[in-house]
Amino acid sequence: MGSCVAAIGAANIDLLGFTDKTLRMRDSNPGRIESCLGGVARNISENLVRLGISTSLITAIGDDAGGTQIRESCRQLGIDLTCSLEVADHPSSTYMAMMDEQGDMALALSDMRILDRLTVDHLKTCEPLLEDAAVIVADAGLTTEAMAWLVDRWPEKRIYLDPVSIGKCRRMEMLTGRFHCIKMNRLEAGYLAGMIISGETDLEEASRRLLDKGVKKLFITLGEQGVYYADEALQGMTPAFPLKPVNATGAGDAFTAAVVYGDLQGWSMEATARFAVRASAVALLSRHTVSEDMSVETVNALEDGLTKEKNC
Repeated sequence: MGSCVAAIGAANIDLLGFTDKTLRMRDSNPGRIESCLGGVARNISENLVRLGISTSLITAIGDDAGGTQIRESCRQLGIDLTCSLEVADHPSSTYMAMMDEQGDMALALSDMRILDRLTVDHLKTCEPLLEDAAVIVADAGLTTEAMAWLVDRWPEKRIYLDPVSIGKCRRMEMLTGRFHCIKMNRLEAGYLAGMIISGETDLEEASRRLLDKGVKKLFITLGEQGVYYADEALQGMTPAFPLKPVNATGAGDAFTAAVVYGDLQGWSMEATARFAVRASAVALLSRHTVSEDMSVETVNALEDGLTKEKNC
């Protein structure tokens, strides 16, 4: 087998704003602005290679300074871009987020129009790579047509999906039951299950609805409350680490990568959830969207009650 994982979706330039003060809407806030690489599929890819998993990224990249930065970073990290698409007449994908004084995202704006160029026709040129992959991970920034083609072409393959946002959920809503595993936050899970999730009973009902649609595994991240996981055999909760986030932007992507890692190792849902919670904690303690400290050793060494903060 060639590449263990094929990730399909966004690769961005991230602009992140941080402040130590309470944010004031419709006003200029003091703070600092940092630029780094991002995009759900790209972030998952970087986390995976840092966890020791061979990964290919299929994305759309502009012929601009941002695109050059994305390509060079992937080259250095060892992320294969052979099947990625270069678009000469479009800027690379950009994500801009403002973080509050707690390190949580308060507001964000994304320009990911270039990802619409990642058409079914292009994905068909990637069939040998996708066929060879043990796992395919997609983010819902893809067009509905592209996601539909993936699940139609490989109905039995382990295809993981990250819905990205409520807005992007609409792109994949009708395909929900076709994915092997979906990692969602509370709002995304509620949208896809057609209900409001406020307590554990709601989590059980939402997971039942999603499993009944055909999803084989699901993880619902709950911030400080941890994560709820379920498959046809069992469900449970794994608590979060008590820590002060430095940057919450990439925690979900680290979690998804760790879930894929656990699946490749053949771990149980419970063991996978524990590892993924630790991986997201490593991400939360870094100012980078993907922590440079991410590794299996770092995740396994993480202790309960860890409060150390990592700087850039």
